[in-house]
Parts: sequence; C-alpha cells; structure tokens
Amino acid sequence: MKSFVKENKTTLIKILISVLFIIGAVVADIYNAQLSFVLYIISYILVAYEIIFKAIKELFKKAEVSEKMLMTIASLGAIITEAYFEASLVIILYLIGELIEDVAKDGSRKSIKNLQSIRPDKARLKGSEELVDAGKVGIGDIIEVYAGERIPLDGIVVGGAGSVDTSVITGESLPLDVRNGSEVFAGCLNIQSPILIEVKRELNKSAAQRIIDMSEMALEKKTKRERFIKKFAKFYTPIVILCAILVALIPSLLGGNITEWAYKAFAMLAISCPCALVISVPLAYFCAVGQASKNGILIKGAGVLEQLDSLNTIAFDKTGTLTISDLHVTKLEATGDFTKIKLLELVCIAECKSNHPIAVAVTKEAERFKINIKEGTNYQEKAGMGVECDSEYGHIKAGSNIFVGGVSQSSAGSVFVTLDGKYVGYVGVGDNIKQNSKKAFDQLRKLDVEKLIILSGDKKSKVDAVASALFADGAYSQLLPENKLDAIEDIISGKPDAKIAYCGDGINDLPCLARADVGISMGTVGSDAAVEKSDVVIMDDDIEKIPLAIKIARSAKRIATFNIVFSISLKVIILALSVLINFSMVGAVLADVGILLVAILNSLRAGRLPKNKN
Repeated sequence: MKSFVKENKTTLIKILISVLFIIGAVVADIYNAQLSFVLYIISYILVAYEIIFKAIKELFKKAEVSEKMLMTIASLGAIITEAYFEASLVIILYLIGELIEDVAKDGSRKSIKNLQSIRPDKARLKGSEELVDAGKVGIGDIIEVYAGERIPLDGIVVGGAGSVDTSVITGESLPLDVRNGSEVFAGCLNIQSPILIEVKRELNKSAAQRIIDMSEMALEKKTKRERFIKKFAKFYTPIVILCAILVALIPSLLGGNITEWAYKAFAMLAISCPCALVISVPLAYFCAVGQASKNGILIKGAGVLEQLDSLNTIAFDKTGTLTISDLHVTKLEATGDFTKIKLLELVCIAECKSNHPIAVAVTKEAERFKINIKEGTNYQEKAGMGVECDSEYGHIKAGSNIFVGGVSQSSAGSVFVTLDGKYVGYVGVGDNIKQNSKKAFDQLRKLDVEKLIILSGDKKSKVDAVASALFADGAYSQLLPENKLDAIEDIISGKPDAKIAYCGDGINDLPCLARADVGISMGTVGSDAAVEKSDVVIMDDDIEKIPLAIKIARSAKRIATFNIVFSISLKVIILALSVLINFSMVGAVLADVGILLVAILNSLRAGRLPKNKN
C-alpha cells in the first residue's frame, strides 16, 4: 500500500484538492454563485488538464479517438450545460478507475517482481568470506551457499548435501534433496547445510532471470482477443461520438429541450468509455501468465495461451520427456538353476571395465543389491557387439544374441549372457517411463486433446512398448532428427484441423518446436537452444504441468470472454437507459467505474485453479 501511495502521490493529491474545491463550491453556491463557479472550474482544471492534453495529443499524433477524448468531450459538455459538479466528478471518477487499473496490474506483476528481489546480487566464492558481484562470477567458478541463504546462480552441487526450497522456480512446495551432481537454480533457498556449487550459467541467463524475461515478454505479445478489442475500440469510439451527436440534435430539432438532450448525450459519452474492455482482457491473460510462472510454467506471451487453449494434438519426444533418460535395468531373466542375482553378478564381471551406458546401468543395479564384484581376466570388448572375460566361474560372454552365439531370441535393449558357452539368461536395459507420464496422458484426454503421439529415434520395439503403456494414439520410431519434422508434417496432413503442440528437450527437437503451433520444452533436462526456441518451458520437467498449462489457458479465455460479453451487454443497457430516462452523468460514470471494477476483479482470477483440480 505504501508503494502504491508513493507511486501515485501526485494523482492522489490532485484528487484530494479537487474534492476540497468541489465541497467549497457547493457551500459557496448558497451565498455567491460566481464564487461557486470559479471554485468548480479550478476543481475541474486541476484534474482534467492532463487528460485533455493527452486526448488532443493522441488525436493529432496517432489519429486515435481514445477513451480520454470521450471523457474530455463529456466533461466539457457538462460545463456547457452548466452541470459543473458533474464535470469535475466525471474526471475524478475516471482517475479513480485508472488507479484501480494500476493496483490490479501491480498485483499481477508481483510474483514476477518478487523473483528479481529474491535472487541475490552477491555470491561467495569458495574459500572466501567476502561477497562479490554475482554478475562477475564466471562459468566454472565454485561458489559456497550457507544454510538460510538463497542461491545466486544456476549450477551443479559439487560439495555438501542438504535440502533446497525450489518453490520460486518450480512451484513445488516440498524441499528438494540435493547432493553431488544435483542441479540447482538461482533464487532457490538453501535450507539445511552449506553446499558448494559449480556455476553453469551466468547471472543474466539464470533460470530466475529467464522467468522474469519470459513473463515480461507476455506483455508484448497480444492475443486475438486483445487485438480485436484494440480494433474494436478504434471504431467504437467514433461511432459512440456520432450517436451522441444524433441524440443531442434529432430530439432538439423535433422540438425537444436542447439542454436536456445535450446533457443526455454527454452522459452517454461518459458511460461509453471502453475502459473495462481495453483493460480487463489483456489483464486476464497477463494474470494467467503470472499464475503459470508461479507453478513453474513459463509461457512466452499471452498469444501462446490462446494457442494452448485450442490444442487437439500433442506429439512427444520419448527420451527425457516421457521416460527417464538414464538407462536402468528393466528386466532380469535367468535360466536353469541360475538366480537373477547370480545372472546380474556375471554380467557385471564382464561389463565392469566398460564405460558403455549399458555397462554403467548394470553396474548401478549391482550396487543397489550390494553385489561384491570380483574382477575377471583377459577382458575383450568388441564395439557394438559385447564383452567377454575369464572369471572364477568360467568364461563369460555378454552382449547381443549374435555375439554370445546359440541364442535364438532377440530383444532390443537386452544383454544376453553365456557361461562357458551355455546360455544363462539376459538383462533388459532401457529408459523407464516417468511415474507421472500416464497421469499426464489421462488428464490430457479429459481435456479433449484428441491425439497423443510419440516420436523417437529409438528402436521400434522400445517405442511401441512406451506407446502401449501410455495408450498413445500413435508412435514413430527410429527417426533421425530431420525425420522428426517429417513426422510432424505427416500428423498435420492426416488431420487438417490439427492444432498441434510438440514437447521435447534436445537440439534435435528444434525444428519440431518451431513448426508446431506450440513448442514445449523441459527446462531442467532441456538444452538451452530448445528452451529458447519453445513457446512454453516446464521448469521442473514435470510433464503433468502440460495439462495444467492448458487449464490455465482455458481459465484465461473463459474470463476474457465473460468480460467482453458482460461489459458490452451492460453498457448497451445503460446507454439505452441514459437516453430513455433521466440518467445523471454522475450515475453514468459510477456505472462505468463499477463495470470496470467487476471486470478487473474477474481478470485477477485468471489462471487460478482450485487445488483439487490442478
């Protein structure tokens, strides 16, 4: 409240002094009409001169007849018809309406501005207690963040462990446990113990700064509804002025009281201000963008919200988006008297000296079961085929079915194992489906997204398995980067009315992100290029945020549409009343401010969903 008063101090003082002059004029009218007139004029000039100047400037420089011109004509008309009290009050109420607008905009900007204030400007280099300018810390530098301090720069934890409050970036309320290798973001709060962080992004490219930049970008990009309202206002205002002239002239020429009908015409102008439309529709979309950012969803512009609302098809990259990109052991199938644990031990003996991703995956699995691996001898690795070695159990071969020999079955992502030439089983390795991928797909179907399709460069059997588990409507496999774009074109050609989104995280996804109506990238695992090219960024890689983004977009559309219908309908009714009955100019302006206030309050709800519907 203090900041609001400080920012609008001049306007508030002008309103207060003008009101005092009006009170003085009302009292003076009892004793001296001329003094009362002078006080009314001073009151009017005090609050109206700036509006009149801006209205004339817009008329000559932009050829626009704005709402300020409507208020100028209405208030000057009130003076001509000797409605001095109404003339000043019309302008005062208009200024109050503008202040209400400022309060609403300030409120919707608050979450974005908070990011700027909570991101520290200083950083502590490792081994030094002295704080330095965070903007001067380079990539690769090690910084130390104590418990209770906010992280100043994005990076990777290289020392210490603890918990971090990431709510400002991801929208998640639960703290995130971090240790060596964990990624952390500027603005997040270290709540447990000191940690060392290797800086990965400069200050102006941090996650917090990207939220600020992308959210503010929303103000620059207009939706179709916003563009419609702007065009509507350009035609609407001159038409209203013409109607007001006709209302004043026609009845007067037919014998009516010219003062009475002129007053009605000026009251009509006062109620006709399109403020509620011009303000509330963009505000609804801006508030929705702000709400999305609170939930860890960066939406690059209000126009993107409109596209999200109309989506009926979504294509997903598989690895890293729907599945966990790190390989994991998915199956252990042993034969004969061999147990699954013994099979895993044999594979690890063969793979323990290899740095192949499959070798890393089976070694991690052995560590999980606390298997003590005894190294073998005479290791040999055949690239793309497998490895073999001698061990205390005999000669082990692990790899493709062709490499180990004598195995008739074939399975993508499998490591087949023989011991002294005898087949003992296989280990399945793959990327696991994320726990919430199925939930996200189910929610998207409930939102009437008709087609959910998976695109991947992976083998057909693995892609089909993921598609089957998620009940996807289609799947494209073994795609080279350039083939992914062909797949998008194929989807679009098969569905001419397709409004398509593409969700991916890598550089190879850039063409698809650009081609789709809405490009969605994962902010944590995604490449910087993918994040920059996309329209929506999911900061914490939670795929359930995609249906949430659609819900927020639909909330904004619902509220913007209501404001349009509500404002126009009510204004038409009041305009008719102002002509048909004795409707005072003050009443007209109060009605206009009332419509504006209702529309603004409604816009502030945009993007806010009941917790049980998130």
